[in-house]
Amino acid sequence: MKSLTSFCKDHDLPKATVYRDCQKLGIDVSQGLTPDAIARLKFEYNIEDSQEPKPVASPAEVVPDGFVRPGSLAAVNAREIQLPEGFDASQMVRFFDGIAGDSTDTAKLVAIADLALNAVNTVMDGKLQQQREQLTQAERDAKALADKIAAAKTDLKVKALESRMLAERQTSATQSAEALFDELMTMGKPAEGGSSQP
Repeated sequence: MKSLTSFCKDHDLPKATVYRDCQKLGIDVSQGLTPDAIARLKFEYNIEDSQEPKPVASPAEVVPDGFVRPGSLAAVNAREIQLPEGFDASQMVRFFDGIAGDSTDTAKLVAIADLALNAVNTVMDGKLQQQREQLTQAERDAKALADKIAAAKTDLKVKALESRMLAERQTSATQSAEALFDELMTMGKPAEGGSSQP
């Protein structure tokens, strides 16, 4: 089995075109090309079996002569590179670590944050509970006050009606008393033009 990509590279063919032609010819390329499929494609594209894939140009053929010239610098003798005596790698690590940043126990930060948030939530829960209790008391008091006012209005209306009736009776009684007093005062007085009897 040979892949479609390999076949196209070997014969310098565009893969998209070959793939489209394979679909037209009913050639399945999902698992690669079978020998029969390769033979069919070679027949379609007039490829001779003796035709070899185009050789790849070597760097010597691509780069012209004289392109690379030897340098004029003197050769440097190689020597072994060693660290100086007394070099302490751990000191350098601490130096750069200090520059990069301090190391912090982030787990402790998370624990502290949890404690702070829990404390805030506890205080907030207490505040909300207190507000709920105050609201319940205020609503209860408002209802009681409304009931008292409604009862007072009814009671006051009844008393006002009784007061008006009493005032009318008082007026009637007073007028009656005044009339009787006037009648009393006229007793024993001689009538006009006549004498009074003993």
